[in-house]
Amino acid sequence: MAAVKDYRPLVPRTPPDGMRGWVSYACRGELERHGLVYEVEYVQDYGLLQVLDEWAEPRKIKMVRVTCSCCGGSLLLNWAKDERHGYGFILPDDEEGDWAHTATSDGDEAVCPICGARVLVRKRSSIREYFVSAECHVMSAGVLSGPPQSRGELALTGWTIQRRVYKSGIERLEFLPAEAYVFTAADCVQLMGWREGYSGTAGYFIQYGPWRQPKKWIERWGQEEQIYGLTPELIDRSVLPHCKLDVYMAARPGARHYPVAYLRLYQLHPNLEAVLLHGLPRVLDDLIANGAMTDSWAENMQGRIELPQIDWTQTRPAQMLRLTKEELHMGRAQDWGKLFWQLFVDAKAVGERLSAEDIRSAFCLGDENVGLLVPRGQVGKSIRYLLHQCEVLAQEVDDAGADPVPDALILTDYWNMAEMLGRDLTGPSVKYPADLIAAHDRAAKLMEQKAAEDMAALFRIRRRVLKKYVFASHGLIIRPAASQRELTAEGDALHHCVATYGKKHATGKTAIFFIRRTNCPKEPFFTLELDEAKLEVRQNRGLRNCARTPEVEAFEQEWLAWVRAGMPRGRSGRPLEGECAARKKKRRKDAA
Repeated sequence: MAAVKDYRPLVPRTPPDGMRGWVSYACRGELERHGLVYEVEYVQDYGLLQVLDEWAEPRKIKMVRVTCSCCGGSLLLNWAKDERHGYGFILPDDEEGDWAHTATSDGDEAVCPICGARVLVRKRSSIREYFVSAECHVMSAGVLSGPPQSRGELALTGWTIQRRVYKSGIERLEFLPAEAYVFTAADCVQLMGWREGYSGTAGYFIQYGPWRQPKKWIERWGQEEQIYGLTPELIDRSVLPHCKLDVYMAARPGARHYPVAYLRLYQLHPNLEAVLLHGLPRVLDDLIANGAMTDSWAENMQGRIELPQIDWTQTRPAQMLRLTKEELHMGRAQDWGKLFWQLFVDAKAVGERLSAEDIRSAFCLGDENVGLLVPRGQVGKSIRYLLHQCEVLAQEVDDAGADPVPDALILTDYWNMAEMLGRDLTGPSVKYPADLIAAHDRAAKLMEQKAAEDMAALFRIRRRVLKKYVFASHGLIIRPAASQRELTAEGDALHHCVATYGKKHATGKTAIFFIRRTNCPKEPFFTLELDEAKLEVRQNRGLRNCARTPEVEAFEQEWLAWVRAGMPRGRSGRPLEGECAARKKKRRKDAA
């Protein structure tokens, strides 16, 4: 295996010529916040009372001097007490009224009272050397110089740009080389210029330093929309002259660009260029973005990405996108993204060829879950039906965005419930009801009733199974819960959460019992949960989850001993207690 070339001395750590001016324009929105440094200053009091009183002693008063890093201006403002950081100041606009204001202090955002710029306020004494008032991230492109008449490796350098404001109030932009990706014809090398640091006083922070070239790496830069110096001429001088990275990075509606992932995909599949230039570029944008935003991408190895949705064995863009030439023309004319391309391809796979009008209707519907309709068939008809439902709803209410709005999720949910309720969806009036929202609500209520009936049946079965545990002794009785209604009433009376155990109890995952006094059998007293497998009590709680009383604890132990003894009963069916139960158990053992 050939050794990997060391690119650390080849990739510059200073920004290319002209990049500073480009950043000031391209990232002006992200870097528009400046700094306002303040500190206490004692100044001569020239207030009205001091001026009018000729016998007044000269005195100094506490004020705050603020210095703006944007305009360089300095101003004295009234001092104000701040509970968070000791002291702050009052902005001129806050001085009107009764002075019931909040002081501006360390860490606040404000508007400079001198020039009106957005500023981050910091106390001078809290600044070590500088603070960062704004930060952004951009990339630059370059070609590493090689032998004469040969192409060089394509390098993408990621820069962290900080607007640093110093204690003196002066600011400057600092360009920090954070990452670099060097692309050969078939491989990629990552350079790292940062690492995580820790300080006992500052906590975790990012520390920038010399390039490192790790052998194993993952792509961390992610999305990027700004690459300085990326031109067709520069790409033509690189070892990837046909990658069309500049075309991929062009602005398209809703596009999110991942340049490293794109180039890694191009190295694996050079026919990617056909999809970008002559296929559906927005589909490619969405597929790469979705692949780079998945949870698994956080552990990607060297930025490799696979898009199985595209047929890489083909070379023609239509076939690569699983379309005919005419279908591709239709997709390009309508500027399909992944949503509509996937809708068309999936519908085509199940035998339905959508028309241009169907795709326009899907666009007007504006539903990202429209693909749920495909397995159900009649996609075009279902989309038109949903559009009509939205139009009817808009006519019936003042707010066209009333909640809920008929969409594919509600329609497929209604179909699923109708099938479970035994409805025949082959009938048009059943599959496409006149009022979808009302039909969905009716089906939901019927499903609730069905679920309640099913739960009641499970409770009845469970009650018969747990009947063997019924036991009475010393004025107390224990019996199983009979219904969800009983559990709810028990929880309401004793102010605990036993009502939420209904499904677990009915399905046999746990067993809930009520402990009552024999002279008040309907009055909730204590609630017990039993682990049937281990014959152990998981919990036994009374009013507001109080612990067992000595009386209840003794009854529980007696009941558990009887249960573990096999729950013996006499001829009358009553539980046998104590020695009588032990003798009966011994007789059964001897007989066996």
